[in-house]
Amino acid sequence: MKPMVLCLAPLPADLVRALIMQTPDLPDFEVVLSRGMSREELSDAFSRAHVVMGDYTFQCPISSDLLKKAFILKLIQQPSVGYQHIDVDACTERRIPVANTPGANTASVAEHTLACGLSLLRKLSAANQGMREGRWEQLSLNPAELAGKTWGLIGFGRIARAVSLRLKPFAPGRVLYFDVVRLSGEEEEEFGAVYSPFHDLLSLSDIVSLHAPLTEATLHMIGDEELGRMKPGAYLINVARGELVDESALARALKGGRIAGAAVDVFSREPVTAENPLLEAAGNNLLLSPHVAGVSTEAAGRIITMAAGNIARVLKGLDPLYVVNGAGITPAGERITE
Repeated sequence: MKPMVLCLAPLPADLVRALIMQTPDLPDFEVVLSRGMSREELSDAFSRAHVVMGDYTFQCPISSDLLKKAFILKLIQQPSVGYQHIDVDACTERRIPVANTPGANTASVAEHTLACGLSLLRKLSAANQGMREGRWEQLSLNPAELAGKTWGLIGFGRIARAVSLRLKPFAPGRVLYFDVVRLSGEEEEEFGAVYSPFHDLLSLSDIVSLHAPLTEATLHMIGDEELGRMKPGAYLINVARGELVDESALARALKGGRIAGAAVDVFSREPVTAENPLLEAAGNNLLLSPHVAGVSTEAAGRIITMAAGNIARVLKGLDPLYVVNGAGITPAGERITE
């Protein structure tokens, strides 16, 4: 029986096959699309799949009920960096590796972060609206420069480090970072960043951007108290996870003028509904975008190439790369069939 690749993403089967076939010397395989399947039919498809390509739109969650009969499944490959719609614990319990595409959209998110900071400082949203409404506000917008400002990075992984490197040509006054792991002196010099305790970073920074993962410790790490510690003229940028910020608290801070503005690309519930408090606070000092920081033509190409290449590895009997639940997972060639 030919190995089966079950694709949950809204992609044509011919394209998925062609992408995987870029790796030479593969065994013959078939691609099955989940589009139009009921949950029961999807569960049956999981029982026959050797590899599952996840859904980058996050509209098809992979929960434990789909895994009950997935005895021959060797890999769930998510074609994105995020994988919050996959029950990773259930996969680990059944010794099914889950892989993502780490770093594929780092440049895109870093550039988006910088663009948000510059747009907020230069008051581009207000300038655009004023022009469209017939106002010439050349002397009243009071835009500012990034040069000399203090930029604070909360979380210092791949994306924050890419932001830090991209900040150098703008000659900021300081780049501060807070992370649970402090860099060595040599690394801090390489990235041009200085460690700062969390609360100090909030009070010292003109721009604060969030790059932390969502954990129990980081849930609502930015709330009323933290926003109150920020400068009245400071800006907050969230390109990480929506739940890092108490959205009601941010809405209050913006409406009350406690901070100068914010840019938000991620939300506690996506797609955003009319009940989201940030929509009520939306003004020229609040930039909202539909989780597109990591979206670019270039990033999409890297993501799908990484995902297809990893699927090809498993079809050839090799261990997958980029596994997020590595502990307790047997090698791809030694799958347990219960």
